[in-house]
Amino acid sequence: MSALAGLGIAFNLGLADRSVAATAALYDDVIATIRYAESAGVDGVWIGQHHFDVTPGPIPSPLVLLAAAARETSRIALGTGIVTLPLEDPIRLAEDAGVLDVLSGGRVHLGVGTGGANLPGFAAFGLDSERRHALYDRRIARLDSALRGEPLADAGSPRIQPFVPGVTRRVWEGVTSEERARAAARRDHGIQLGAFFDPAGSGQHPKSAAYVDELRRAHPESEPRVAAFRFLYVGDSRDDVVARLHPTLAARVGTLGERAQLSGNPSLAGVTPREYLERVALFGSPDDVVEDARRDPVLRDHATHLVANSSYHETFDAAHARATIDALVTTIAPALGWSPATHALA
Repeated sequence: MSALAGLGIAFNLGLADRSVAATAALYDDVIATIRYAESAGVDGVWIGQHHFDVTPGPIPSPLVLLAAAARETSRIALGTGIVTLPLEDPIRLAEDAGVLDVLSGGRVHLGVGTGGANLPGFAAFGLDSERRHALYDRRIARLDSALRGEPLADAGSPRIQPFVPGVTRRVWEGVTSEERARAAARRDHGIQLGAFFDPAGSGQHPKSAAYVDELRRAHPESEPRVAAFRFLYVGDSRDDVVARLHPTLAARVGTLGERAQLSGNPSLAGVTPREYLERVALFGSPDDVVEDARRDPVLRDHATHLVANSSYHETFDAAHARATIDALVTTIAPALGWSPATHALA
């Protein structure tokens, strides 16, 4: 296993109480946790986008939330994991990313994807979720062109401002097939892997291998960027974690299995909470988690970044997030070859 270039934390920001006061408190907790992660040496934080009240939390505009975090931090990378590109105007997204990159001193990492987690939102935007891949392909090309500072129509037409050339090297794509992994490589982007329905071995490893192979062909001068997003749950033992998560997972595992089946993975249908954890998560004592990570084929062969997501509460638990950060930076990540950062993530 190669030493990790980056250690990140991903937030799925659930919130049971959707009042304005509770939402404000959530945002404050997230920003405070980002400050804590930076002080602990974590390289980056990643916030997912969720539209409307049918999704776990009120984060339709992650770049806005990250702009607030940018003013209270100085080093930590600020990433989206992911923005649903088919629902975005790519020129406006490029403009917003440019503004945030200037505000943050060059720390934006723009993760985009087709939007499997936001399927109910497509109709509200007047779009057909079945066409999300075609929409994505058109909009990623438009986003790339805008970020490169190219004319937005014909020669002599306007270009975006602020134009920040470095953002083009910090675009990541959540890929759902080997061909999409190869397409991301041809665009010289990084990739994000780790959807709950995509097993590390049979699902993700072929994608990361295809990406690395294609990048070497298309851009031999570029280093691969493979972010492995992993559900990570730390406790005293595997049994301890299963007991703690069982009430939450027991109510959700059936729905998760159905969503996985819709995405082409029938292996999660009918599983128990423990079986679900064994198939998709790194869990148990810190030593158990290290053992799981060393067996993970993507982390072993291709990953440059490990991004840990420990969210399972109905409402974001800042104390739990800090405890996970502590376990990661003191025990788990150093055992995988990582050392705390003192500079911004490249």
